[in-house]
Amino acid sequence: MLGGGVDGKLARAKNQTSKLREEKNFIWNIHIHIFIGVFLSSPLYLLMSIAVHPGVGNHDTRLENREASSCLRQGNEGKVNFWTGGLKLNWEKWRLLRERSEHHKRWLVSTYLNRPFSNVITYFLLDRDVTPNQISAFTSLFSLLVFLAYSTGNFILGGVLTQVTSIIDGVDGEVARAKNLCSEIGGVLDSIFDRFAEIMICTGIAIGVSAVRDAYTAWLFSAVGVIGFLIDAYIAELVKARTGRPLHGTVKRIEEKLRFSPSDRGMKLMIIFILSLLGLPEWGVLLVGLISIFYAVAKLYLWLADQRG
Repeated sequence: MLGGGVDGKLARAKNQTSKLREEKNFIWNIHIHIFIGVFLSSPLYLLMSIAVHPGVGNHDTRLENREASSCLRQGNEGKVNFWTGGLKLNWEKWRLLRERSEHHKRWLVSTYLNRPFSNVITYFLLDRDVTPNQISAFTSLFSLLVFLAYSTGNFILGGVLTQVTSIIDGVDGEVARAKNLCSEIGGVLDSIFDRFAEIMICTGIAIGVSAVRDAYTAWLFSAVGVIGFLIDAYIAELVKARTGRPLHGTVKRIEEKLRFSPSDRGMKLMIIFILSLLGLPEWGVLLVGLISIFYAVAKLYLWLADQRG
């Protein structure tokens, strides 16, 4: 009997130690993403991660049922109570959010760089009364700040804000999947807002570069960028709407050979971000435009070849 009691205590102590280790790993995961996001993106990232959730000290969230229509619900049972700098964080909620997030293995930047950062923002937004469409609209309005930065010749700020836009662009979809609010209308609005943001970025760069350097070729470069952004999305949607047969098979073959997706929007905005830091934003939109145009033509050509064969 005594041996059994000792074994039971040891087992409970071991389980408690394992649980504490999981909680500590979760805390470090959250803090690392916030820390890196602040210094690589913008102070706005931290503000959106924390300020959008006033009263987080009273935040108690649990997973009631993984198959329930509302995945994340509030409750007082099964909560993880641990304190970190005034924040109570729920590791199971974070794990579910990561599982529900879109992970396209060929979208290298969007999946492996932007997604962890956007997950942090989404984590704090899930308990707020905000819809995915509202987040999409905010991202679109945020692109006006990018336009203003570029058009006034502040290329570094424009580049940083472009990268922030790229990160928060994924939040609407994450919220929609976590709350089971996905809809066809939401997908259409998200696509429209994305195209609006891309046009604002390219137009702002054209205005700023032509004003600062008297380099009117910036308008040509930006036009190529706009055409590239639009045609990449347009061809895929056109084929699907007119024939009912999407380009998924063709796209998959190309991406398997390249081992990455040229359609990765995060990658395109990252290129603009990096070249903006170097003072060459117009070359960024030109490069992105050419990549998008060549890729769109390649997809269409291979798809037509498949249809004839």
